Amino acid sequence: MSHCTVVDWNNYMREVCTITISRNQQLQIGGPGKIVEIDKSMFSKRKNNAGRILPQQWIFEGICRETKETFLIQVPNRTKETLSTAIRQYIKVGTTIYSDCWRGYDTDELTREGYTHSTVNYSNNFVDPVTGVHTQHIERVWGSAKWRNKKHRGTRRHHLESYLAEFIWRQNIKGEPFDNIMKNISENWSSKIEF
Repeated sequence: MSHCTVVDWNNYMREVCTITISRNQQLQIGGPGKIVEIDKSMFSKRKNNAGRILPQQWIFEGICRETKETFLIQVPNRTKETLSTAIRQYIKVGTTIYSDCWRGYDTDELTREGYTHSTVNYSNNFVDPVTGVHTQHIERVWGSAKWRNKKHRGTRRHHLESYLAEFIWRQNIKGEPFDNIMKNISENWSSKIEF
């Protein structure tokens, strides 16, 4: 296969992942008796303040410890309003949420809305010695999500959403990836055919 053909197929497969994820994005993770770890991270940060100045791209993510279901979305910033909206949209009420102590996570508002919110202060410990709260699962997922980006020495801004969708698709599938992608292609193709 030529290089162009491989690139085209990779782009198509990521498009299938994006469509599949967007169909399932209405689903919320967590629920009563479940723990969801949340965190935010910036993609496209300059190293040592050298090189081109790129616009910041914040990503917000959550992972349910019990089910391993994951969401990962682009957000314009990490303000209290943005993060609160994302939490309400992607996490079921009644969930226990673990996070770091970022002031954008409004603990009082989350508690009023039916969530239980516990934090860990990374400046003191990675695991809270009293409560045992930690966000090491979400940190591991961040490492995996950013690994591909580092391996390829970055991602073009217009491809970032599709790479994140592929990553989440891979995180959430059960069984063989080949069988899953074929099933998703079939679902996508059949929904476009009009009889």
